Amino acid sequence: MGTITHTFVSPVVDAGDPNKVGPDEWNATHTITGTFPPDVTAQSYNRIVNGAMQISQENGNASMTLVNSYPADQFSLSWSTSGTFTIQRVQVVTPNGSRDRIRLTVSTADTSIAAGDYLGFTTSIEGFRIADFLYGTASAKQVILRFGFKAPAGTYTASFRNSAYNRSYLANFTISAGQANTDTEQTFVIPGDVTGTWLSDSGKGVEIFVALAAGTTFQGAAGWSAGGFIGTSTTSNGMATAGNVFELWDVGLYLDPQNSGVAPRWTMPDYAQEHESCRRYWQANGLIYSANVTSGSVYYTRTGFPTPMRTAPAVTATPTGGVACFPNAVGTISGDTISVQESRTANATAAGAWSTSVGLSARM
Repeated sequence: MGTITHTFVSPVVDAGDPNKVGPDEWNATHTITGTFPPDVTAQSYNRIVNGAMQISQENGNASMTLVNSYPADQFSLSWSTSGTFTIQRVQVVTPNGSRDRIRLTVSTADTSIAAGDYLGFTTSIEGFRIADFLYGTASAKQVILRFGFKAPAGTYTASFRNSAYNRSYLANFTISAGQANTDTEQTFVIPGDVTGTWLSDSGKGVEIFVALAAGTTFQGAAGWSAGGFIGTSTTSNGMATAGNVFELWDVGLYLDPQNSGVAPRWTMPDYAQEHESCRRYWQANGLIYSANVTSGSVYYTRTGFPTPMRTAPAVTATPTGGVACFPNAVGTISGDTISVQESRTANATAAGAWSTSVGLSARM
């Protein structure tokens, strides 16, 4: 809250005629002092897609051990380590009231992190969503990163990296013994980067990495520097103990053009809008063909996407049965940002049919 003082002039009523005010009688001043709510936070628009982990189209709440697996849309675990772990989305209410978070549990410890080893939660933001950050120019703007985090006691690192991995910003944060394995909120004020190349189109604008371990190859100094770093020399080895649990939730990235240094109040995203945003980067679909066919002829089926994708997607296709007059195998798949097509060659003449399930990835 702040204070505002406003002084203005009002008329003095003529003592001889209460209905008369003369030009020379506008001479009384009044001062009003009160409080007002100034604009003291960053913008409320969250640049993160699926920051509340509401959407998990591909994996739901399944427990996974795969590299670059996505327990929630747009959030993956990136790692190179001899240890093993599981990662999944779980329903544990956050301090903000959100329903979901993602959880990593160390299964087999890696007590000695090699130079090229790393482990962390990561999300990438499309250039269009951060174009007004003006990174790489003299007008680069300050932003605020905020997320919920639960971990064993230690020092961890939040980082920004550009698409070329030759510019990075590192910020250490500490989970004290008293905070160990409890819900915390971490907030970082990040000055704009006036150098480097930062995409402002459909490519990767910025990658956010929350490092739980980082070998020397990926260690840099706090602040902005040239290189693709994700940790510092003081980043703890989160893989050191089997049973360690790490959780991430309610991730927000906000433009702070007035340099307030204060994150806005967390706002729960609208589920339907968030689902629509997520389908720009990954979605499932199906292809079905049914018609009379002639052996040796090529037939096509095509389906449109409910949401146009960021770029022509990589397609993972699986035959789903119902095949007649065609080989029971995926045919030739092609697609663009709005549709996908499959062709197969008939091997008999009769009523033909096939169906295929497709996963479509336009992730960065």
